[in-house]
Amino acid sequence: MTKQLISFKHLSVKAKYALAFWIAISLYCFIQSVLRSRLNNYLIFENTFFNLIHQKSLYTDYPELHDDTNHYGPIFSVFMAPFALLPRTLGFLLWNLFNCALLFKAIQTIHIKHRDDIYLIALPCFVSSMLSQQFNPATAALIIFSYTLRNYHRGFWSAFCIVLGTFIKLYGIVGLAFFFFIKDKKHFVLYLVLWSIILFVLPMFFSSPTYVLNSYVEWKSSLGVKNISNIGSLTGDLSVMGMVRVLFSFHIPTSYFLIIGAGLFLLPYTNTGQYKSNKFRMLILAMTLMFPVLFSSGTEDCTYIIAVVGVGVWFNYSAKNLTNKLLLAGVILASFDFPLMLFPDFTERYPLIIKVICLPYFVVWIKTIKMAFQYKRINDLVFT
Repeated sequence: MTKQLISFKHLSVKAKYALAFWIAISLYCFIQSVLRSRLNNYLIFENTFFNLIHQKSLYTDYPELHDDTNHYGPIFSVFMAPFALLPRTLGFLLWNLFNCALLFKAIQTIHIKHRDDIYLIALPCFVSSMLSQQFNPATAALIIFSYTLRNYHRGFWSAFCIVLGTFIKLYGIVGLAFFFFIKDKKHFVLYLVLWSIILFVLPMFFSSPTYVLNSYVEWKSSLGVKNISNIGSLTGDLSVMGMVRVLFSFHIPTSYFLIIGAGLFLLPYTNTGQYKSNKFRMLILAMTLMFPVLFSSGTEDCTYIIAVVGVGVWFNYSAKNLTNKLLLAGVILASFDFPLMLFPDFTERYPLIIKVICLPYFVVWIKTIKMAFQYKRINDLVFT
C-alpha cells in the first residue's frame, strides 16, 4: 500500500476539511453525551472489561450500571481495555475519536477517484453513530481494511481484520467475500486459523479458559434473545426483513431472507473473467458493506454508517444521471431519520415510516449487484 493512501500527511484539501469536520462532530457528540449523562452504550462496553477480569457474566443485566446488555463477543472485552482503564470521561472521549479516526483512515485506503465525497455522503450516518457511541464505524473500517489490506499483499493483517470483526460482532465475516481475489489462498487460510486461535485464547489470559468457553455459549444465547426482541421493535430490525414484516403484518423467518439475499449476493461471482478488475472488486466491496446491514434484524439507524460507505463507492462508478442522483438523495434523506426525530408518536403508530429507511439502500444494493454482474472490463486499471 502506498504511503499516499494511508498517511494523513498526504490528504487532499477536501479530506482535511472532512477530517476536521468529523473530529468536530465527534467532540460535539462527546460533550452532549456527557452533559446529558447519555453514556449508556459506552458504559456497557466499558463494563465488559471489568466483568472479564472479575469473571462475571458478560451478557447479564447490570441495571445499577447501565440499561440493556452487551451483545459483543468475549474478545471485545479485551479490545475495550485501553479505554476502560482510563478515567471514564477520558476513555469515552478517546472511544469516540478512535471510531472516527479508524473509519476515516479506512476510507482513505479505498482507491477510487472521488473517494473524499464519501465523507459528505456518510455525514448523517456518522452523526447518528457518534451519538449512540456504537462500534459500528470500527466495524465498517474492519470490513474495508479486510479488502484494502488484501489488495496490497498484506493478507496477514487482512485476515486479522476479518477474524476480529467476526469475533466481535459477526458482521466482519463478510470480509471473506474478498477471498476469491487472493492469490496466495493457502497462506491466507493459515492466517485466518492463526488469528482465530489467538483471539479465541487471548481473553483467557485475563480470566480463565472455562470462563471464556462459557462466555461463548452465553453469547450465542444472548444473540438469539436479541434477535427475538429486535423483531417487532420500532427502532430495531430496520432492515429488508423488518420492512417486509411490517408491510405485510406477519412474521417471515429471517432464514428465508438470508437465502434470497445470499443468492443475489453471489450472482456477480459468476462473472469470473472480471476478478482482476479494480472496478469489479470495488463493486464487490460496495455490495459487501451494504449486505450485513440490509439483512440483519439487529440493524438500527446508527448501523447504516457501514452501508453508507458502500453507497459512496457505488455512486463513484454509477452514471451521474437524474435517477442515480435522486437515489443518492433518497439515501442521504433516509439517513437523517426524520420521522422518529420529528414525529415520534406518529412513527410509533405507523412503524413502516421508519422501516423504509432501508429501501433506498436496498435499491442501491440491487443496482450494484447488477453493475458487477454485467460488468465488462474495458481499459480498466488493475491492482493485484
